Amino acid sequence: MVRAFSLPPSTSPFLAFLLLYLLPRPLLFSPLSHVPLSWTSPHDPCYHPDGRPRHCLSEFINAAYGVPVNASRSVRGVEFDGNVTTLTDLHNPHNLTCWQAEGGQDSGDWVLTVPLGRRFEITYISLQFCYHGEPSDPISISIFKSMDYRHSWRPMQHYSNDCFGDFGLPSQTVARTRHQETEPLCSDPRPLQRQRGGTVLAFSALDGRPSSPDFDYSPTLQDWVTATDIRVVFHRASANTKLTSPPPLVLSDLQVGGRCKCNGHASKCRRDDAGRAVCVCEHHTAGPDCDVCEDFYFDRPWHRATPTHPNPCVACECNGHSNKCRFSMEVFQQSGRRSGGVCLKCRHHTAGRHCQYCHNGYTRDQSKPLHHRKACQPCQCHPLGAVGRWCNHTSGQCLCRQGVTGLRCNRCARGYKQGTSPLRPCPPAGHLTASDRNATICPPTDEECVSHCQPSQVKVRMNLDTYCRKDYVLKVQVRGMERSGPWWQFSISVQVVFRTGSPTHIRRGPQSLWVPDRDLACGCPALHVGRTFLLIGANEGERGWAPDERRLVADRSTLALQWREHWSPKLRGFRGQDKRGRCADRPLHQQSKPLESQTGYIPPHLLADTDGGNSASEVSTSSPQHRVTQALKA
Repeated sequence: MVRAFSLPPSTSPFLAFLLLYLLPRPLLFSPLSHVPLSWTSPHDPCYHPDGRPRHCLSEFINAAYGVPVNASRSVRGVEFDGNVTTLTDLHNPHNLTCWQAEGGQDSGDWVLTVPLGRRFEITYISLQFCYHGEPSDPISISIFKSMDYRHSWRPMQHYSNDCFGDFGLPSQTVARTRHQETEPLCSDPRPLQRQRGGTVLAFSALDGRPSSPDFDYSPTLQDWVTATDIRVVFHRASANTKLTSPPPLVLSDLQVGGRCKCNGHASKCRRDDAGRAVCVCEHHTAGPDCDVCEDFYFDRPWHRATPTHPNPCVACECNGHSNKCRFSMEVFQQSGRRSGGVCLKCRHHTAGRHCQYCHNGYTRDQSKPLHHRKACQPCQCHPLGAVGRWCNHTSGQCLCRQGVTGLRCNRCARGYKQGTSPLRPCPPAGHLTASDRNATICPPTDEECVSHCQPSQVKVRMNLDTYCRKDYVLKVQVRGMERSGPWWQFSISVQVVFRTGSPTHIRRGPQSLWVPDRDLACGCPALHVGRTFLLIGANEGERGWAPDERRLVADRSTLALQWREHWSPKLRGFRGQDKRGRCADRPLHQQSKPLESQTGYIPPHLLADTDGGNSASEVSTSSPQHRVTQALKA
């Protein structure tokens, strides 16, 4: 069916395809080399001599060199010949090797497919015929490309002396609009170019495209010239065309000139260990086409390099405390499109987008640079004088108890003396000036705390009756705390709202919880930063807030139980009964009856709007501690 043979050297004039022969022939007809190139510059072409990145191009090659051509015939089904290498071997005009399709062009469409093996940016495709004269018979040829390794095909060019009759297109060599520049054109290729050994049909991928001068800035044209496979179809003669002697299809050379698609980030294209052609990426890019940023270089989005902007990938700024990061478009937009990297898994007790902060419980050591592995040191808070182990991330100032001062809360303030109680390490001194007494809220003694809080010594139990009396039942995580006059303001995150029966609608998310200083000083409720609690309490009553201002309050009547996961099913069951109206069905006096202490104390904001005598009698007859039966156990 096919055969290879040699023809004597031709003496016809040398009219070479310009792009084909302006380049050095050893480079043009060589496969992807394993030897680094040095023909463009003595230094790396992707960098200026001073080290700044710049736009670079991979070497220009004949991508079809040495690639076996798949030849098939449409009328007889697929006929593959893996030995058709005469079209892509080393082209020697003095000793041509030709491939001939027996039967001529009237016996069916001949399809030649060249698998390039990777994405290339095609510059030209040329076909050299073995005959020397101008063909007098009609020509009908189509050139297709695939961008997805032969899964789909897209036409790039048609050649015919009857474009409208063969392809339904007008005959034109230049795209009239930018919209048309990525559509196939059709033209009559004659007269064909002549050179030694025969005539040449050459197709330029960008010739006649209006945006070709701005190719580096036109993603549309960049996709237009991208191909993984090339297919040339020689269409059979039309039924209306009478051929006296059908000419044979005889070719001596098929070339696909182009560059590996490296997006301006590589000057070399090499075979890897698996035999795949890959770009030798620079500018901290990665991928077969240098089309992604390499790990940790995600501070800016990836872009193709251009002659004016090399667009290298930029490393994330993690101050040496992390080697992992991700790109965030939201952060990038908020920074004015300057930086979008977010560090992951910060080490050395650091946190933050750039690992620039210290973890809770750690403070910045100003004697060491930020990138030092010991830049964050543990807070040196006194275990008795400080509230928790938290300190300011910058200054290291611990949160001191009342009457305690110092950076580490390790000494008594003026007007206070050393005490023996772990709850009150610095009680007031016996002799205070009038100004000290006016400026100081005297803390309670140990005996006063016991009487004030009356902490329960038994396990806490809850039933639906107790659940319905409370204004809120919440699962919260304590994030931080700060003093505000006679109050402590806790920053909490409400994780689950089991019940909110007051006009104030408590929602999930960040909230502020207010605790009176006297209650917190005695440890009721006992809240700790960084822990998760179940809060069972009531909203504020007559606290002196503005009429339109309501706050979430926890005082000595509030239960703050360290969270246990097995409580969830029981609490969700109570919440379901509450939604079905079980709490509303209960008598008013049962719903509003407060939880009392052994001394009969009832916080003002828990009192119901009922007759005072009735309320008092209920209080006096109530059982000690919290009246509960079964269910939730602490």
